[in-house]
Amino acid sequence: MAHLDFPSDPRSIPLGERRQWASRLAGAQRTWLQRLPALLEPPSPAPDFPAFLLETPPFRGLALAVGEARTRAQLPTAVADELQRFADAFCDYLRTDSGEQVFAFDRHNRAG
Repeated sequence: MAHLDFPSDPRSIPLGERRQWASRLAGAQRTWLQRLPALLEPPSPAPDFPAFLLETPPFRGLALAVGEARTRAQLPTAVADELQRFADAFCDYLRTDSGEQVFAFDRHNRAG
C-alpha cells in the first residue's frame, strides 16, 4: 500500500523522521529486505537498508516494475539497473542525512 502522505523527495526528510517512517512501514521493510538480496548484485543490503521506500509514492513505479520477480535474472535489464541504482543511492539513508548522493532517475530513458 502506498503512503500518500510521504514526501515526494525522500531526501528532504530529516534523519529522525526517516527512522519514524521505517518503523511505521516495518512490514514493508521486512518483506522487501527479504526479497532484495536475490534481486540485487552482491553484497546484500545491510539490515538497516531502507527497503520500505519501495512502498512509498516516489518509488511506486519501481516496485511495480519489479512486480513478483524473485531473482535479478527475472527482471528486465532496465529495471534491474534501476533497482541497483536505488540500492546504491539509498544505502545510508537511515544512517545520515548529510552528504548524500542524489538519486537521479530519468523516467524518459526507462525501457518499457
